[in-house]
Amino acid sequence: MALSLGIDLGTTNSSVGFFEGGQVHLVPNGRGKTLTPSVIGLDSRGTLIAGEAARNQIVSAPGRTLQQVKRSMGERVTLPLGEQRISPEEAGAALLRSLRDDYARYSGEEAPLQGVITVPAHFDDRQRLATVEAGLLAGFREVRLLNEPTAAALPYASRDIPREKIVVFDFGGGTLDITCLEREGREFSVIATVGDGELGGIDIDRIVFDRLAREVQAQTGFDPLRDRSFAHMLEGMAERAKIELSELSQTTVSIPFMTGPAGLVHVALELTRQELEELTAPVIDRALAMLERAVKDASFDIQGFDTLVFSGGSSRLPVIRRKIADRYPEVAAASRINPDEVVAVGAALQADSRSSGAFTLHDVVTGTLALELSDGSCVPIVRKNQTIPTRRTRLFTTVSDWQEQAEIHLLQGDRPEACHNRSLGKFILSGLSAAQQGEPRIAVTVDVNADGVVSVRADDQQSGSSREMVAWTRPQGRKDPVQGDPGAWRESLLRRARRLYDAAPAGLAAELAEVVSLVQGAPGDPDASGEELLREGLRALETLVFEIVARTMARGEAGGVHADR
Repeated sequence: MALSLGIDLGTTNSSVGFFEGGQVHLVPNGRGKTLTPSVIGLDSRGTLIAGEAARNQIVSAPGRTLQQVKRSMGERVTLPLGEQRISPEEAGAALLRSLRDDYARYSGEEAPLQGVITVPAHFDDRQRLATVEAGLLAGFREVRLLNEPTAAALPYASRDIPREKIVVFDFGGGTLDITCLEREGREFSVIATVGDGELGGIDIDRIVFDRLAREVQAQTGFDPLRDRSFAHMLEGMAERAKIELSELSQTTVSIPFMTGPAGLVHVALELTRQELEELTAPVIDRALAMLERAVKDASFDIQGFDTLVFSGGSSRLPVIRRKIADRYPEVAAASRINPDEVVAVGAALQADSRSSGAFTLHDVVTGTLALELSDGSCVPIVRKNQTIPTRRTRLFTTVSDWQEQAEIHLLQGDRPEACHNRSLGKFILSGLSAAQQGEPRIAVTVDVNADGVVSVRADDQQSGSSREMVAWTRPQGRKDPVQGDPGAWRESLLRRARRLYDAAPAGLAAELAEVVSLVQGAPGDPDASGEELLREGLRALETLVFEIVARTMARGEAGGVHADR
């Protein structure tokens, strides 16, 4: 029996594997395939389904189907699924449960309670915590995270080359990650990484879709965007055309029996590889620019590197392979393992390594972690590309006489002004020692664990007052669902909290039960004062949910302020 599963939870496809008998086994789903579509849905009877069965109903039942959930992970939103709304964490859990069920069906054994789930290297703290929560909701009792490009490099550690510099180009369905590593034997050290969570194969599909939609409208007068089912069908055709053009120089997209101005029309569009490359040039150029940036950040542009690992289905595009080969002609491309499967293989290897110690991994912080000062500037505490796990402490002080409290605001980014960086959270440290400006000593410690999750603690060294939090990002520019749809958000949070109760540490379990009771007992249509109490309860419940997830991860791991220079 496998002790732990390795899972590639992808935007478009997911895969699960385990290590046994000296090799990795990828688990086939009920249809005999090792790649399972990252789609969930409700069938006509209201039963939750996932994978191929869910994808097959996208056209016929788009209102009962969810896809590309990974791009919403960690956002404070609810997603429509039939008559109900669920959180991205619940949707991710449904996918993970289906993968665990595939293992149980394949092996005839209960699925392990431990799992390693891969995430994009650029995922922020909230997205990472949301992924762990999805794993806990799916039935895992311990979830570790592994960056996808690092996972893609692991399967190549068994080669005879004793040491090498590796660049992983991980271009998947929804995200792009590029990571530069150094390997010595079975020890991997990440040197630099860059990523983009809004750049992937589905963005190329969208460009092809737009081209097809224009042709349909030109020939028939019908706008595909006005019919959700037809649009989903056309999206599938766009994806197939893209895949075919990775092997062929041209393909034909045919849509028979459409009604046009003069009667029935057979819409046919020929698309060549050259046209595809011209249409998608901005996306490809953006991806290649990020590759050059990562290579430069790691100083591999000066030192050179030995191996390029392609990962993710979008890395198969001939234009990608050709342009990278032209740019780095001396570098060997590692292609022994299917790019669609290499991340899952690496996750399974790492899942086994957690008990066997077969690999040693040293990952990095993907962005500088800094504290905002009273003048709006930032002071770095943990620098970008610092090896993790890491802990750094810096002393700060007060800006006015007899100051009683200080705001601790943690940000991520390399800009000198706080307003240009990304907020990871803030809190108030109260009970400061009564003293003149500059006398108190406030020690701020930033801790990044091996999963890349950030926590911050502030201690007044004179008074002993302290406070800490796990950092997580609240998406900017999006509607707060607590304000927009408190009913759906409340039901989602209550479902998640109930399922996480068994994972809660003893000290939090009682508090969780109390807040759940408070929120559950609130009236469905409260008055103004009751509505504010409900919102406070929801915020408290959300904080507790994330606290439980963070504590679960930690079990497996080791006024303003001025800098006190």
